[in-house]
Amino acid sequence: MINKPNGSCFTQTQFEGTVSVGNFSSDVTFVAIAEQDCRLVVDPFRVDGDTSLALSKAMGQPGEHGQTVKLAGTTADNIVFSSSDMDVVGSSSGSEGFEIRLTTGEASIIVPRPKDKKETRTAVKLFLRGFKSFSQIEVRASLGQVIVRGVPKPTSSDEVSGEIIVQSDELALDEDWYTQAEDLAKFVWKGLQFGHGGRLQVPLLQVFRPESVTATFYQGAGRPGHLPAIHFMDQLAFIEALVRRFEHPDAFPDAVWQAVGWLNSDSSIDEVRFLTLMTAIETILDSLVPTRRSTIIPKTDFEPIRDALIDALSGHDLTETHAEIFANKIKGLNQATLSNKLQAVIEKYELPTDLFADDVLRRLNKQRVSIVHKGFAREDDDLWQCLLLARELIVRIVFAELRFTGAIESYAEGYERQQVP
Repeated sequence: MINKPNGSCFTQTQFEGTVSVGNFSSDVTFVAIAEQDCRLVVDPFRVDGDTSLALSKAMGQPGEHGQTVKLAGTTADNIVFSSSDMDVVGSSSGSEGFEIRLTTGEASIIVPRPKDKKETRTAVKLFLRGFKSFSQIEVRASLGQVIVRGVPKPTSSDEVSGEIIVQSDELALDEDWYTQAEDLAKFVWKGLQFGHGGRLQVPLLQVFRPESVTATFYQGAGRPGHLPAIHFMDQLAFIEALVRRFEHPDAFPDAVWQAVGWLNSDSSIDEVRFLTLMTAIETILDSLVPTRRSTIIPKTDFEPIRDALIDALSGHDLTETHAEIFANKIKGLNQATLSNKLQAVIEKYELPTDLFADDVLRRLNKQRVSIVHKGFAREDDDLWQCLLLARELIVRIVFAELRFTGAIESYAEGYERQQVP
């Protein structure tokens, strides 16, 4: 009943179960369906007056967060629906009673697999919206086979056009394999978002166990890519690098994936995009700069200087508030500047010094200060060029942290394909 998205994804199915919010719970009958777009829809269903009142209150007041609603149900043939992330989006009443409309951010359906079915693979599969790929790519991993599929020309950024599959040759697998396989699939997904140049929304995650298929649906919409870092016709080496990096014993820094999310901001306002990129750069530098370079001088050497400067404040007529402000500023005097941190990261990853010269970050900082404090970009500098430089810095650090070697798309000095490192 859970099918590929070239047809109905989950056929119309009626469940008997419960809807609950807070301490309130009520028995309900509801119908769920997911069409080719992989969006799970729960049809409006009828409830009694008490349930309608309780769920209507869960919507909250304008400007407030509503209460999340839980919905669960089963069928006669043991299909299980569960969601703790439902929102009430409407209620109505009429001659036939009360009706409630729900939408979900995330919901799971477990479908038993027929014991006599020939297809018994064990796998984890992520579907992607708006993903472009020239051909199917297969990479061998320690967990099994990693398969990435896409289409050269999606009809729109919202089309379910791609899949990431981690598939095992074995049937008897412990639960740890499924956890690791899902982590690997999501790591590849994050990498593909970076290469795509925009968010690749996951509408559906499927986990194929010998006895069941668990389908988890996620609400959301696809977004177009912008300035992709990897060409969609040349992704094999990049996907191989993602799999190798996932399997490397050194953990991949979470701050880098966070920066990739900011890198893919789709704001139409260049000033907003630039400030977002600068925040991403600061986060990356604070996370990746070698510890020995995070201060101007060693901390132990700075401590007596700090204490002497703070003690000197007592000889002046300062209010308690002013003294505290100055003391806090003194404590931060030894922090390395962004330029110092950038230089440390450039050395660490052997980034091209001709592209990221000493004056680059100073130039970017001047642009940021102008936007933050004056409300507009510097007239004597090109904001778009600054944006491209900031973006290129993040991109090169991500590629370096992924340990990728191969062809990339570069835009900082005009569009060109380059080889890294």
